[in-house]
Amino acid sequence: MQKKIIALAIAGLASTAAFAQTNVTIYGVADATFDSVKATGGTNNPTTGAHSAAERLDYNNRNRVTSNSSYIGFKGVEDLGNGLKAVFQFESSVSQDVGTGGNNNRDSFVGLAGGFGTIVAGNLTGPTRALGAKFDVNSGATGIGANTALLGKLGGGSGAGHFDQRITNAIAYVSPTVGGFSGAVAYSTGFTTTGLTGHESMGADNTNQGNTAWTMGLNFETGPIYVGYAYTAVNAAGNGSMAADGLVGTGVATGWNKVDDHRLGVMYKAAFGQAGVMYDRARVDPTSGSDLKQNTWYLSGKFNLGKGAVIAQWGHAGDVKGNNVDKEGANHYVAGYEYSLSKRTVLKAIYSRINNKNNANYDYLYGVSAPNSTATAAAGLADGSQVSGFSVGLRHSF
Repeated sequence: MQKKIIALAIAGLASTAAFAQTNVTIYGVADATFDSVKATGGTNNPTTGAHSAAERLDYNNRNRVTSNSSYIGFKGVEDLGNGLKAVFQFESSVSQDVGTGGNNNRDSFVGLAGGFGTIVAGNLTGPTRALGAKFDVNSGATGIGANTALLGKLGGGSGAGHFDQRITNAIAYVSPTVGGFSGAVAYSTGFTTTGLTGHESMGADNTNQGNTAWTMGLNFETGPIYVGYAYTAVNAAGNGSMAADGLVGTGVATGWNKVDDHRLGVMYKAAFGQAGVMYDRARVDPTSGSDLKQNTWYLSGKFNLGKGAVIAQWGHAGDVKGNNVDKEGANHYVAGYEYSLSKRTVLKAIYSRINNKNNANYDYLYGVSAPNSTATAAAGLADGSQVSGFSVGLRHSF
């Protein structure tokens, strides 16, 4: 099940069949892969003697079992009459690889739906993240082949960039679909917990303002053609707290007022499968100096072969431009095969490789919160490293 914009998350709830149900629906995904990954050839790797924190050794043949985007969820709808519905959803991640319990850190909300559209409040997947996931050909848009390896990360780092994370403390409106068009807009009152309550845009002293965010998206779909656009802006209101909150890619200095991102994608679907192209433009407004900008492209394809499908995607992150920042780009190559044992169960095998330029350190999903899901240790990856890995596993939806 793909990561999805609020509209898609609610679409299943908002159907006539769903409204007829009076019971809570339990659903989820169990996804486990065996991964063998490595990172070698860093430009600042020491060969002998002591080395500093900025100099990382190679990581050879790191084997692990990863739970990827496994989760469990509960959702429901109540008919309030006159076309008005109450909707809710709670999703929690599950780490079956290490046997730990889940966290309520996935799409969770409560709201109202009707002919006017849907209004919800909670922890939400916004339009930018949803668009990136829609164009990712990996089942669940997760694992070492996910396009979050490069998108919106401004020079590198492990895990997903800030534009591809959920929006906390958010309220959102999702329009109905009219003539193939649909849209969404959302606002976060507190995108950070640094020095704040974790829910409010202003600290107790009325001066320590936290990061707020706006995001919007527009989709058009007719026949085999889909076109999507999304924009997200995160504001630090001049306090320069972006980097301290993990909202800027590693290697980019601290002190930013705002980061924003434009994302555009076009997809064609047919009997053969699908093919798509996506463009991403990330920008940072620093407290001093010129803006930083970076362009990233992804080409993706899925080609059906009976019950199976060959998947492939190529990503290119350009060099970071502006403010005398010496951060470069990378290329991401992905090839794999997925075989459907049933409508709910998929066997998959993926090869993924990131070729970093000399001053870049892009790494796989996720980050320091789940270091066993990265190609390297949580401490970081040497600039210029060549990151590669093979993954095989099973994904079951229920």
